Amino acid sequence: MEVHHHPQVEKKGFKEYFLEFLMIFLAVTMGFFAESIRENMGDHNKEKEFIISMISDAAIDTVHINRAIAENITRASRLDSLAQICYGYSSVIDDTNIYRLYKRTIYRPDFVSLTERTLLQLKNSGGMRLIRKKKAVESIIVYDNYLKPLNDQEVNYEKYLNEIVSFAFDLLNFKFMSGSAPKYKDFSNPRLLDTDKKKIIHFGNEIYVFGGVVKFYIFRLHEAKQHALDLINTLKTEYGITKE
Repeated sequence: MEVHHHPQVEKKGFKEYFLEFLMIFLAVTMGFFAESIRENMGDHNKEKEFIISMISDAAIDTVHINRAIAENITRASRLDSLAQICYGYSSVIDDTNIYRLYKRTIYRPDFVSLTERTLLQLKNSGGMRLIRKKKAVESIIVYDNYLKPLNDQEVNYEKYLNEIVSFAFDLLNFKFMSGSAPKYKDFSNPRLLDTDKKKIIHFGNEIYVFGGVVKFYIFRLHEAKQHALDLINTLKTEYGITKE
């Protein structure tokens, strides 16, 4: 009967087991570090993209803010003129001027349209965690927070504008308000529906207060512009961005 001998398996020593463990540990660790480096590189690229996009948005905002400032300065000037005519009302010529200035002044609000695409991405997708530089984060937060008082003033703006329109129904014949902004001669000397001086002075008060609201909105716009410029300068400085 043939006897089969099992081959002898050489037992590994402690050093061999330790070396195998060490190699596996190093392989796993290097893989972890490699993945971490890839994630960090990806995060840094996303961060730079957010910063460049934020600078672009703020630059666009300054253009829109400048336009809104110019439009509201014109409106405020006309409101002052209209209020003074109401306070000194005395003749048919004043009727015509009230119609003319009302039509050129009391129309849709001259609000600024701000670009919030990057801000929304930073807030809604957790992008703020990618912004590593403290000054950049603070500057973005300051700019974002300032949008609330600007929006609050727009609410007041629209409120007082609507009140003027409502009060004007008792003074003005709106059939003369159709078409584009007219010149003096286009009105054919329309008359006010009510020439009671107290009512006209009250109308002047409405116009005067609205003028103050518009002027304060202009002030808010100047503040918003400065915040936008500060944001641009801070982000460019912190990230060494020189291109416009």
